[in-house]
Amino acid sequence: MTTRNARQPHARARIAELAARLVAEHGIADYALAKRKAARQLGLPPGHGLPSNEEVDAALIERRNLFEPLEQARQLAALRAQARAVMRVFARFEPALTGGVASGAVGEHSHIELDVQADSSKDFEQFLINEGIEYRVRDRGTQMAYLIFSEPADVLVRMQARESRHAHGGQRLTLAQLDRLMDSDA
Repeated sequence: MTTRNARQPHARARIAELAARLVAEHGIADYALAKRKAARQLGLPPGHGLPSNEEVDAALIERRNLFEPLEQARQLAALRAQARAVMRVFARFEPALTGGVASGAVGEHSHIELDVQADSSKDFEQFLINEGIEYRVRDRGTQMAYLIFSEPADVLVRMQARESRHAHGGQRLTLAQLDRLMDSDA
């Protein structure tokens, strides 16, 4: 193994740790941005082997468990309870919990992320209007996304066609899986 290759895992870990710090302390929700900023701050060249989002999540969980374990556990429990309530409202759209609330990497700037299945965005929007749920459409490239205004955390909902089972990387929890996880934590 060359010296450069031997250093790569160490550099990835350093980038993940700094990206986790940027997420935790500055509320950067875009992991790609946090990783690029971390690499730049560490003086690494652009395109240097960046860690996965899961590696950043692991660093974020480790950081929060080290510096604020009780607060982290309280925030996670509250966000998962809110996610469960929202998923019940959206049950007909087969919601899947993703992101930090699914993985356990949460903090004061966290929001709930859901993937929902619908035949069309119009069906989902009509449901939101009928239920009196305030939302804003978010541009996510080729995928429809909605920001649902909620307390204590807003909910980012990504629309997926029913025939598409494409999943974002990272952990995904159905409502039944979230229920079992929360029941086992109680």
